[in-house]
Amino acid sequence: MPNLYSVVSTFKKRTMNTFDRILAILNTIFLYLAIWLIPLTPGTVIWKLYKTKKGIVKLINRDLICDSQTLMNLAKSTKPLDQFTNSFSPFVPLFILEYNKQCRQRRDVFSYAYNQILTNLEQLHTIDMKLESMQGDILWKIYEIMFRTGFELIFHRTPTNDEFNDMFPGVVDINKIIKRYTSFPDMPVRQKLYNRLLKLINENNPNFILHNHQGFQELDELSQVSLIGEDLLITICIQCTDLLCHMLVLYSEHSHEFQVNLDNCINETLRLYPLTDLWVRQASNKKQRGWIASLVQLNRNGWTNPDVFFADRWNSDEHPPLLSWGFDMRRCPAKKFGTDIVKLVFETITKRDGFWIEPASNFDHERTFPFGCQVWIGYGQRSNDTLTWQFNNKLQMQIRRWIFEKIRIIDQFELN
Repeated sequence: MPNLYSVVSTFKKRTMNTFDRILAILNTIFLYLAIWLIPLTPGTVIWKLYKTKKGIVKLINRDLICDSQTLMNLAKSTKPLDQFTNSFSPFVPLFILEYNKQCRQRRDVFSYAYNQILTNLEQLHTIDMKLESMQGDILWKIYEIMFRTGFELIFHRTPTNDEFNDMFPGVVDINKIIKRYTSFPDMPVRQKLYNRLLKLINENNPNFILHNHQGFQELDELSQVSLIGEDLLITICIQCTDLLCHMLVLYSEHSHEFQVNLDNCINETLRLYPLTDLWVRQASNKKQRGWIASLVQLNRNGWTNPDVFFADRWNSDEHPPLLSWGFDMRRCPAKKFGTDIVKLVFETITKRDGFWIEPASNFDHERTFPFGCQVWIGYGQRSNDTLTWQFNNKLQMQIRRWIFEKIRIIDQFELN
């Protein structure tokens, strides 16, 4: 017959388990309702809701990780930090593969290509990186500069008009889904991108960074095209464009800091505007729960004046880690060439005589640029109305962003 102590202990455990389940249900309902109703990315909503909360918030199917220290203390896992979505179809990105033999082989080839790109970067000279004087969205102009830069770094030459016309629309379409400008991929333009990449790979030109590389030749066709198209070219286009646009917007207000210490300013830009919204990791075994984390929250939680741009904070090591490039065995190996490319283009643009930039007065600086990067760029004398000009159709853009963002959550299982 059980004693009184064991009966009470069992009752307490059952009560606590029931309470935890109810709390997890309430947490999930609260979080998902907020994400559905607030016109911000899920990662930004999480920061708005939980701010400086530490530890985890239990949800029905997974845990929400609230701070970088809790994240770093998790058991190591071979599971990817993201899962496949139709954003990248028909490509299969390296970052969604489980860390197995196939992933390691492809990562080894990627590392070789990465080192070749760093070498080619020192010889890059044919790209026109100047931004002409203009008012409006510069995001896609920067995107084209990054596409041409990436193409030259990979194939050691500029693209022909036919190559550009076959490839660039597909590269743009991928980013339109990621930016929530649309929700469904344009498969015909993506297929043209795929076919042109395959043709370039099969040419095996001696200047191609993976010319006669045995490990690359051993990969299947899809892996070869995905490595060149997604892991290298599209990554350069999307991530370097975002980082550069964020830096240019911040430069309008903090030009002195950028001129004094560019590396500090890059770190601070990545802290405020990480290149990824969410990390979602599946459970690695039955004893562990899957989890979800907001990069906006991880890179602001635990910092002094977390929403303020302050480059000098990086002169000290007394701060949480910067997690924009991943962590543990899933850390992105492309950090250096990504930042080096951005440095090159940023300095080329901003060091032209008389360069100035001013965001529109109604421009909201957000991580995903839902309104584009609406700025006024000029050289020499500033116009009198640079501080008061506004871009048009903001409300329509906001509605479009809200609709496509919610479709994306459903269609791409973003929060599953």
